[in-house]
Amino acid sequence: MRLVCPGCGLTASAEAWINDVAAREVLVAVAGLPAPLPGACLPYLSLFRAESRAMGWKKAARLVRELAALVDGGHVQVQGKPARPCPPSLWAEAMAQMVERRDRLSRPLPNHNYMRQVAWQLADQADAAAEARRRELEKAGNYRTGRAPGPAGADQTDDAWATMTDDEWQMLPESVRRANEHKRKR
Repeated sequence: MRLVCPGCGLTASAEAWINDVAAREVLVAVAGLPAPLPGACLPYLSLFRAESRAMGWKKAARLVRELAALVDGGHVQVQGKPARPCPPSLWAEAMAQMVERRDRLSRPLPNHNYMRQVAWQLADQADAAAEARRRELEKAGNYRTGRAPGPAGADQTDDAWATMTDDEWQMLPESVRRANEHKRKR
């Protein structure tokens, strides 16, 4: 049985895909990406190959590692603009938009910079919508700030982490969440 990768165009037997160390590394790395990225990753990787050639496994492995590093940060930043929270769903949406625009892109892509710009635009829109929602909730008196009332002068820092909503928590950069996970009560 011969399989053809829809992303890179490689044709090989199913056994070759499993037995090839580099191919297995790429497939494991893609499967290890947070949902919903694995489904969006292979079509996105096809943007990095020339029309007439298959992509090498080493290049695919490098691209997936770079992609994992971008996503693991929990935010996206482009030159000259502030960082925005960027969950995996926004990265996947950015990849899907690029695949839809494949005919208008100059391929093969040299790096992930264009996808970072698309992801930043999506994250900026999501951040603006979240801010508008926060303002509406504050106006209605329903917004939880994460700080519980306490004795005057009391340090509320730990309590702020503990009372933060899941949405507020997810908007923080990954490094901040990791550093304060022990302060959060669930």
